[in-house]
Amino acid sequence: MTLDERKLQILETIVREYIQSAEPIGSRTLSKNPKMKISSATIRNEMADLEEMGYLYQPHTSAGRVPSEKAYRLYVDQLMTIMELGGILQEEIKSVYNTYMDEFTEAIQRTARLLSRITSYTAFSMAPQAKHLNCKFIKLILLGEMKVLLVLVTKERIVRNYVITLTQPASEAILDKVGNVLNICLKDITLYELNDSIMDKLDALTEEEKSLLLEMIPLLKEILIEEDRQRVYADGLDKIFNFPEFADDIERAKKFIETLNHQTLLAHKLTENIQRDLSIQIGEENVEEAFKDCSVVTATYKIDGKPIGTFGVVGPTRMNYDYVVSVLDFLRKEFNAQISRMIND
Repeated sequence: MTLDERKLQILETIVREYIQSAEPIGSRTLSKNPKMKISSATIRNEMADLEEMGYLYQPHTSAGRVPSEKAYRLYVDQLMTIMELGGILQEEIKSVYNTYMDEFTEAIQRTARLLSRITSYTAFSMAPQAKHLNCKFIKLILLGEMKVLLVLVTKERIVRNYVITLTQPASEAILDKVGNVLNICLKDITLYELNDSIMDKLDALTEEEKSLLLEMIPLLKEILIEEDRQRVYADGLDKIFNFPEFADDIERAKKFIETLNHQTLLAHKLTENIQRDLSIQIGEENVEEAFKDCSVVTATYKIDGKPIGTFGVVGPTRMNYDYVVSVLDFLRKEFNAQISRMIND
């Protein structure tokens, strides 16, 4: 049995109708659609074939049909349309970034809020992973004989402070020397690439300076990796109750919200497809149990072509994919453009 043009048209119409209504679609409903130029009997036969092929199922006897996850996957791969956003919505998005881009963390949080409001789904965003940021300079400040405050300023205008506890005493003079070496080594590279560039500079240091520098590098990376796990923001958690799939099942909704409040799990979810510009995971394609009844759509933002963070939405599998993907695609491109302008300025 083949999925010919007529079956595709019927399947596409069912998916679109079900996304809007959340009610099983019957042949009578389809026959009233002006795009359908075939009889109810023919539609019933085609729907039976689509059910046999695994694209539709009947939730209960005498009901219409509902798209399966296989149908949604085919829809997003072959039938979905990415549309151009309206001018008013485009300007609203640009206005948010023009206002908040100088405060990068605020811009990330605003992205989750903006996404949730304009899509009506639960949205989330992840701050850029510090190990992938472009360092502008580092300042080391002595707090005590064994404690150092490390101030990191990135080209993306992010400032982060870390207190590092050493295993050996340090002086201001040694910290200045070590800080200078770090700044030279970090020019035009990320913290993730630090090891490769620093080895060439060790010969210019005293044994005491060298020892301190080699101790600080793994400590710094460990702090950054741990911090990256915590910088995830969610917005519109209550919007899941707007969908009957969850509003009628409180335990299911509770499990969903608990998952989104689990920072480490959510961070992993956001980074698993970070190499893709856009990612759509439907139902069972999600490894996490709480997301197996959901679709998760994410977009990746980049600096100099390198992926550093993601944002996206999560909702029922009957998500309005055309609109959500269109919004995320525009946001991704606008965010990348704003980052580039900010760094160049």
